[in-house]
Amino acid sequence: MLVKLLHHGDSNFYQERMVAKTVRSLFNKYIQNRFFNKLLLMYSVIIIVTVGILIAIIVNSITGLLREQAITYNNQVLQLVSDHFHDQNKYLKKMMTDLYLKNGFVKTETLYEAFHALSTDGTTSSSSSGSMDEQRERAAYLNRYMMNTALPYDPDILEMVMSNRAFDYELNTTRYASGVRLDNYFEQIRHLLKTNVPSNINESKTYFLPAFSASNNNSTMNLYGIYDYIRHADDPSDYAGYMFLTYDTESFRRAYETYRKYLIGTLLVLTPDGGVIYDSSGTYYAAPFPYWEQVQQSSDKAVIDHKRSIVNVSKDDDYGFITVGIIPLDELHEGINRITRMVLTAASICLLVTILLSVLSTNRFSKRLKDVQRRIKEIQSGNLAIQPVTGHNDEVALIARNLNLMSKRLDEYIKREFVLELRRKDSELKQKTSELYALQSQINPHFLYNTLEAIRMKALSSRDTETGQMIKILAKLFRSSIKDEMMITIREEMNYCQSLLELYYIRFQGRLHIVFDVEEAILNYAVFRHILQPIIENSIAHGNDLSKDSNVITVKGRKWDAYIVITVSDNGQGMDEERLAAVTEQLKQPHAYGSASSIGLLNVASRIKLLFGEDCGLAIASRRGIGTEVTVTIKALSKEEIKDYVQNTDRG
Repeated sequence: MLVKLLHHGDSNFYQERMVAKTVRSLFNKYIQNRFFNKLLLMYSVIIIVTVGILIAIIVNSITGLLREQAITYNNQVLQLVSDHFHDQNKYLKKMMTDLYLKNGFVKTETLYEAFHALSTDGTTSSSSSGSMDEQRERAAYLNRYMMNTALPYDPDILEMVMSNRAFDYELNTTRYASGVRLDNYFEQIRHLLKTNVPSNINESKTYFLPAFSASNNNSTMNLYGIYDYIRHADDPSDYAGYMFLTYDTESFRRAYETYRKYLIGTLLVLTPDGGVIYDSSGTYYAAPFPYWEQVQQSSDKAVIDHKRSIVNVSKDDDYGFITVGIIPLDELHEGINRITRMVLTAASICLLVTILLSVLSTNRFSKRLKDVQRRIKEIQSGNLAIQPVTGHNDEVALIARNLNLMSKRLDEYIKREFVLELRRKDSELKQKTSELYALQSQINPHFLYNTLEAIRMKALSSRDTETGQMIKILAKLFRSSIKDEMMITIREEMNYCQSLLELYYIRFQGRLHIVFDVEEAILNYAVFRHILQPIIENSIAHGNDLSKDSNVITVKGRKWDAYIVITVSDNGQGMDEERLAAVTEQLKQPHAYGSASSIGLLNVASRIKLLFGEDCGLAIASRRGIGTEVTVTIKALSKEEIKDYVQNTDRG
C-alpha cells in the first residue's frame, strides 16, 4: 500500500513538472522571443488593469451616488409628507379657532355657542317650536360652515365630525355623497376617544387616531383621523365635545407622487406613542409599530424586519408626530448590483473587442516588420539591390522605402561623400594653416623693403645722428618681427606701431603727428602680429601730404560687446567714390591676391577672416579731400581662447 502511495505521488510530481515545462516552452516560443507578442501581452495587462481600476472607480462612484441619491430623495419625501401632515394638523387648529371667533346664524352668537346650544339642548323634546326652529337653523348653519368653508380648504378631508362629549349628538359632513359614512366605523372611533382621554387635554395641540380599515362601496380603504377637544370657552381645561377629521391614507401618497418612482424602501408616519398613521408598504397597519425603539433617531446601521437598513427620522416639534424613512440595504444594493452588472458587461465587451483588434493589428504589423527585417538581413549579406515595398503609405512603408533607397545609394555615398568629405576637411585645415603662415611671412619682406628704403633716402639727404636713431628703431622692429610667436597681445602690437610711427616721425621731420587713444581694458586681448602695420603704412603712403605740416594719424581702440574695434584714420587726400567702391569690393574677396602692391589691406583682411571668422574683417570709409578711416573688427579673445578658436574647423 505504501509503495502504491509513493508511486502515485511520483506520478503527480512528474505531471506537475511536465505541465511547468510545457508552460515554459510555450512562453519562450510565443512570448519571450516574440517582441510583438510581449508588447501585446503588456498592453493587454495594462488595458485589463486600467479597465479594472476604472470599473472599480465607476462602481464605487455609482454606489456612493445611488446611496446619496436614495437618502436625498428619502429626505425630500419625508419633508413633503411631514409638511403635508403638519398642514392638516394646522388646519384643524384653525377651524378650532374659528369656532370661538366666527359668528353663528345670529351675530350675537359664535359657532362654539351654537354648537354648545345644540349639544346640550338639541335633543330636548319639551322645547318650544320656536326653540326647535332655532336649533334646526343652528344645525343647518354649522353644516353649511363645514361643507362650504371647512371642506373646500383641504381637498383631502373625507369627513368632518363635531360631536358632544357624551357622543349622543354629532354633526358630520362628507365630501362625497356615496363616500365613507361615519356609521361604519364610529363605534371604533368612540371607543378610542373614550379610552384615550389624557389627564390634561392641553398637553398636545392635536391628537391622532392611527390608521384603521373602513368599507367603501364593497372595497376596503385605510383611513386615519386628526381630532381635538372642543374646550369650554370659560374653562379651557374642560371640554364639551370633539372636532374630528378623517383622511384617506392615499393623501400621503399623492403628496410625494413626483418622487414616488425614485423612492426606495418604506415611508411611515407615526404617532408620538408608535401608532401607525401611514405606511407606504401597507405592512404595519392595525398595530403599534414593532420597531419603535429603532426609529427614535436617524441611523445607517438599524436592523428593521431582520434587514440592515438606513433610517431617516423627522420629528415635528409642533404636533409631535414622527415621519420615518426606512431604506433596506438589500433594496439599495439591488439597484447598484444591476448597474454594476451592466457596467461589467459593457466593459467586458469593450475589453474583448479592444484585445481582439489589438491582436489582429499587431499580427498584421508584425508581418510587415518581418518583411523589413528580412530585407535588412539581405543588406547585411551584401545584397543592396532590393525592390521597393509597395501597397502602403504609412510609417512602416516609409521605413522600408527609405531602407531600399539607403541600400541603393550606400556604396555611392561612402565613396563620394564620406571619404571625400574627410579628405576635404583635412585638406582645408592644412590649407588654412599653411595660408596663415604664408600670409604672416609675406609681411616681413615687404616691411623690410620699405624700411630700408626710408633709411637709404635719409642717409642720402643728411648725415647726422637721426640716421643712427632710425637704425636703432629699425633694429628694434626687426627683432620684434623675427620672433616665432604669431599671436601677441594688443599691448605688444601697439608698442610695435608706436616704434614704427616714431621711425616715420623722424623721417618726416615733425610734419607727421600721431595720436593713440586705446582703452586699457583691451590691451591684454590677442591679435596676430603686424595686424595694424599695413594699415598704418597705407595711411602714410596715401594720406600724408609733405607740403603741409598738419598730417595726423589717429589710432583708437574700443571694446564693443564681444568684439574689439580698432580704427586708423588720417586727414589726407582721401578717395573718390569710384576708388572706394573698388577697394571695398576687393575686401569682400580677400583670398584673391593680386600683385605685391595689393598685399597690404587684403592681407590683413584675409588673416582676420581666417582667424576670427566671416563676421570680422576690415571696413573703409573715405571722402576726397577729408581723409580715410580704416576699421578693424576682431573677436575679444585671449591667446589661449584664440588658439582653441583657430583649431575649430566647423566655425563659419
